[in-house]
Amino acid sequence: MRPLNKTLCVKKMIDRSARNKLAELLRSLASGMISNDQFEESIPDSEDKAIYEVFFNGGWCLYSDMKEYKLKGKDALEQVVKKEVARWVLFLKSNNEYAWPNVPVLQRTLHVFSFGLLGTSYAKVWAASGDVDVWPFLKAEHFSKAKEEHGYLGK
Repeated sequence: MRPLNKTLCVKKMIDRSARNKLAELLRSLASGMISNDQFEESIPDSEDKAIYEVFFNGGWCLYSDMKEYKLKGKDALEQVVKKEVARWVLFLKSNNEYAWPNVPVLQRTLHVFSFGLLGTSYAKVWAASGDVDVWPFLKAEHFSKAKEEHGYLGK
């Protein structure tokens, strides 16, 4: 997997070109048009935090990187997952900043290895920060507004 430049993903900005590219890649991956390797090799570099976060916390979780394959046939995504991907695409097409807090790697690692006694997890921090059911949107209102503005996912 080609590493993304995470250090550049700190500025608040919207990189429309990179967001459009990632949205197209997610749609192609989810529909089985491109392989997981083609998806990873095509992720755009950007200073827009949404690119890294939607890739790492979204797209990368759709497949195994142990082999190259397409998400079709027995590997096809379930409809409920495709709906999630559509929400990610809608977010990328919107003008919303990515506003979810980051949880440092050390905190996540401590949480896992201490069986939740130390550190903290994304789930805990995110649950206190926004509506996780509409991620990468921070709030349900942002999601609803984007649906109205863009016409995706019904009105």
